[in-house]
Amino acid sequence: MPRHDIFIALRDAHPSSFFEESTMTSPTPSTKTVRRRIYVASSWRNPQQPAVVERLRAEGHEVYDFRNPAPGQKGFHWSDCGGEASGDGPGRSAKTISSYLEALDSDRAAEGFELDFQALEWCDTCILLLPSGRSAHLEVGYIAGMGKDTFVLLDEHGFEPELMYLLNDYITTDIEQVVQLLDRHNPTDIRRWHDVNGAHFTRPAGHALRLLREVVEFCVAAGASQDEIMVHTQEEINKALERNEFSPDGTMQELSTAAEELADCQILITVFASRAGINLTHEVRHKAVILWGREWEAGKSGALYRVGRVPQHEQVEGRDGQ
Repeated sequence: MPRHDIFIALRDAHPSSFFEESTMTSPTPSTKTVRRRIYVASSWRNPQQPAVVERLRAEGHEVYDFRNPAPGQKGFHWSDCGGEASGDGPGRSAKTISSYLEALDSDRAAEGFELDFQALEWCDTCILLLPSGRSAHLEVGYIAGMGKDTFVLLDEHGFEPELMYLLNDYITTDIEQVVQLLDRHNPTDIRRWHDVNGAHFTRPAGHALRLLREVVEFCVAAGASQDEIMVHTQEEINKALERNEFSPDGTMQELSTAAEELADCQILITVFASRAGINLTHEVRHKAVILWGREWEAGKSGALYRVGRVPQHEQVEGRDGQ
C-alpha cells in the first residue's frame, strides 16, 4: 500500500498497534465533536503553511497563523529587533551569538514571543507542518508535554527521519487525513472540555471544594480509612483556625498563596504517580475521552458536576428540577 495511505496512531497506543491502516475514507464523526483551536507550527520558508491554515479554517476550526498572529500584527522577524540583527541582511538576521542575544533582549522579541506563547496556551491541538525549523519543533514538543493533541504532517521536500516524532499522536502525509482525524474525537485538552461544558470561575473556593471531593475519592482508592481521612482533614482545619486563615466573606486569599498551595498539591501528585508507576499524562488523556461522553452542569461557583449531582450549596436557583 502506498505510504500516503498509512497513518500512525502513536501516543497512548500499544506498541504493537503503532502502525495502523487508514480507515479515513468514510469517517463517522461524533455529533458532539467541537471545532478545534489549532496551532500550526511551521516555517516561514514552508510554502504550504498558508494553504494548510485556510484548509483548517474552512472546516470551522480556529487556527493561529504565526504570519498574521493578531489584527494589525505581522509575524516576527529577527530583523525587526533593531541593533546588530537588523544589519545582518535579508535571510541572515541574528546569525551571530552577539546579535542573537541582543535581539532576544529587545521589546520586539518579547512581543513576538508573547503572541506565540499565548497561542500555545490557547490551542488544544498542534500540527507540525514539515519542513520546519527548531522553533516549530520546540512548540509541538511543548504542546505534547501538556497532554494536548499533536500531529506531524510530513512532506517529501527536505524530508529527514526523526525517531522522536513517536512522542506525537499521529504522523501522516495528508492534510485531508488530519481534517478527518480531527472529526473523530474531541480534544484531550482539559481546559477546552471545561469551557465547552459551561464552566466558569466565579468563585475559586467552589473549584477547590470540587477538588477536595476528588481528593477524598483518591484517598479511599489509595487505601486510606474513614478515620484517617477525617483525622487529617480536621487537623488541617484546626491549623487554619489557629492561624485565622479562613476568609470571612469566602473570597480567595492572595493569588500567590493559592498558587503555592496548588504547587504543593501538584508536587505530591507527581511524587505519587512516579512512585506508583502511573503515567499521569496517559491517564488524564484517557479520562478526557470519558469526560467528553458525559453530561455536565456548572454550579454557582462555576465548577462542573455530573447532571443531577450538583451539591445543594452549589445549585443555581431557578434551574429546572432545583
